[in-house]
Amino acid sequence: MTIKSFLLFALFFALVLTGSAQTVDGRLFFRQGQAIEISLQTQTTISQQAMGQAIDFHVDASCKHQYEVTNTTEDNHSLRHSVKRITFSFDGMGQKQAFDSDIPKDLNGQSGKPVKELLEKKYDMIIDPYGKVLLTLPDSFPAAQTDNRMAIISSMMKEVVDIVQPPQKGKGSFFRVIPEKEGGLKTGDSWTESGSAQANTYQTTYVISAVTDSTILLDFTGNAYTVTKAEMMGSETSTTLTHKSTGKITVDRATGLIRQKTTQTESSGSTESSFGNLPLTSKTTSTITVQIKPQE
Repeated sequence: MTIKSFLLFALFFALVLTGSAQTVDGRLFFRQGQAIEISLQTQTTISQQAMGQAIDFHVDASCKHQYEVTNTTEDNHSLRHSVKRITFSFDGMGQKQAFDSDIPKDLNGQSGKPVKELLEKKYDMIIDPYGKVLLTLPDSFPAAQTDNRMAIISSMMKEVVDIVQPPQKGKGSFFRVIPEKEGGLKTGDSWTESGSAQANTYQTTYVISAVTDSTILLDFTGNAYTVTKAEMMGSETSTTLTHKSTGKITVDRATGLIRQKTTQTESSGSTESSFGNLPLTSKTTSTITVQIKPQE
C-alpha cells in the first residue's frame, strides 16, 4: 500500500468512526400550520382451526390520517388529529368484501356506519418537546358497537381502528421515538419500553443501528400479550394471543419525525367460544409512511 493510499484509508476510517460516534437527540421540531400526513398499510393472514378444519382469513387494510400543527413553542406542541380515508379488502369463509370510504356507495352501505363513526372522531393533543402526551381533548371516545358481520374484519384491522383513539396522558404519542437522555444517544445505544392496560401487556426494545447526516435508523423487537372480547353469531368470544414483532424505523434527523416504520408480527393463541377452544395463528405486515405537506 502506498503512503497516499494509506492516508486515504486512514481518513476514511476516521470519518467512519466519527459518524458512528455522532450523538442524536429525540427533540421534535414542527412548524405552525404544517399538515403531517400518515399512511398506514397492513396485510394480515389468520389461520384458525375449527371442527378439525383450517379456516384462513386475509385482510388488507389502509388508513390515511393527519395531524395539523395548530401551535408550537419551545416547551410544547399542539396538534389536531383527523382520519381522512379507510380502505379494506376481506377474503375468508367463502366470502370476499372490499370497502373504500372515498366511494359514496361503500360509505352508505352496510359496512359504512362503523367506518363513518371512525372518520368523525377528531381530537386535539398537546405534547412535550420529545413527544410525551401532556393533554388530549377529548381524553377518549366511547367504545363503538361493532356489527357482528364486521367483528372478524375489525379484529384483523385493529391497528387501523385504534388510530382514532387519543393517546393516554403521560404516554408516548405517535411522534415519540427517541427518548430524552442527557448527552444524547449514539449508534449501538438501546432502550426498552413496556406497558399494560387491563389484560394486555407489551415490551419493545429499540436500538440505534445507524446515524447519517440526514437520518437515524432504528431496529426493534417486541413481545405482547392481548385478550380481545367480541360477539360472533350471538355468542361471546375471547381471543388470547401472544405476539412477537420485529421492525425498522427511519427518523428524519433534522425534525425528529418518523419517515417510515415497518413491522412484521407473528401471533399465536386461541379463541374461546361456544364452539370450544379454537387455536389460531396469524402474520401481519404493516408499513407506515409520513409525508409533510407544505404550509398553506
